[in-house]
Amino acid sequence: MARPRQFTDEAILEATRCCILEHGPGVSTHMIAERIGMSQAALFKRYGTKEKLMVEALTRPMGRFPFIDLIAEGPSPAPIKEQLLVLGIGFMAIMRKVVPCMAMLHAAGLEPHKNASEDAPSKTIRRELTRWFQTAIENKRLRPLDPASVAVAFMGMIHARPFREIIVGDNSLTCSDEEYVSDVVDVFWAGMSLEQNS
Repeated sequence: MARPRQFTDEAILEATRCCILEHGPGVSTHMIAERIGMSQAALFKRYGTKEKLMVEALTRPMGRFPFIDLIAEGPSPAPIKEQLLVLGIGFMAIMRKVVPCMAMLHAAGLEPHKNASEDAPSKTIRRELTRWFQTAIENKRLRPLDPASVAVAFMGMIHARPFREIIVGDNSLTCSDEEYVSDVVDVFWAGMSLEQNS
């Protein structure tokens, strides 16, 4: 007797995510199961409901990113402006994956963030970025500003581009993500640098 084929959670969730992003939240579980190569019954046995499967598949891209570890290390001795560019590009890469998934969750009427714990990736990134700015300010490498406000503003400006493109349909910016982040960092640097004019 042939041994049943094993399906990893990652393979199932990746196939589910692709189906949802291609066909919308109304995609059938039959189509998802077919894409994976497993039966619909096996899919339901593993995840219970379509909603649970969707939430798991669409929130997985927000999981552990090396980017979070980079922020948690705090500012390095390298120039702060250069570090902000690296952080901004890393955050943009995350948002390019997360925003489409959040749009699908919202379209399906699923809002897992309502019960999100303090360990939720979005809260973790905000908290670690706040600490990052706090450390840079305490070490007199940035002007004394409220680090929480700066962290949220920085994240918001990076998040704005994929949000406007994916949710609003505004594709008017023709620059690369790297150029966009560089411009954002220039704006922030003008207001945060110790060298700026008072």
